[in-house]
Amino acid sequence: MKKSTLVLAFALFASAPAVLAQSAYKVPVGYTLQRPEDYADYNKEVVATVDWLEKTPSNKETEKRREATRFLFQWVSGTPDASVQLQKYVADLTAQEPDLLLLFMGGWARYQIQHPEVKDPVILNTEGIKTVLKGYQTGGTKRNKQLDSLLELNAKGTLADWVKKQLAS
Repeated sequence: MKKSTLVLAFALFASAPAVLAQSAYKVPVGYTLQRPEDYADYNKEVVATVDWLEKTPSNKETEKRREATRFLFQWVSGTPDASVQLQKYVADLTAQEPDLLLLFMGGWARYQIQHPEVKDPVILNTEGIKTVLKGYQTGGTKRNKQLDSLLELNAKGTLADWVKKQLAS
């Protein structure tokens, strides 16, 4: 009996960081995004927002998600620090789930914030797609055969090759 109670307590304790991480995220409020330096002030919040969005199923915490995506979209739309370029293949991939489009934009932007020296569109697109895939795997979206096949490519380490082909066409 003591052993099973100890195992249960350990399991609850081990899962606590994941639960706390989801609830610890706070959507920025009262932000002002008008001047270029305004955007840079929110780089950390953008990274935290993308992290939270990709780890939270799209059908959970919907009001918080709506506020987070609003903040992220406003930041991406005006920042001089990230220049997200949307391609037709991304629109096609995310057409059924618009939430995934914002994950693409967020993944690209997060990577540019963390690696400002990187300008290679293959790398930036690949990072955007990886974020889409992480968000897709957390659930809350319909099954998508194309995203399932991209998950396989990512597992094999050939996702960047696929992205390169998409950008060439």
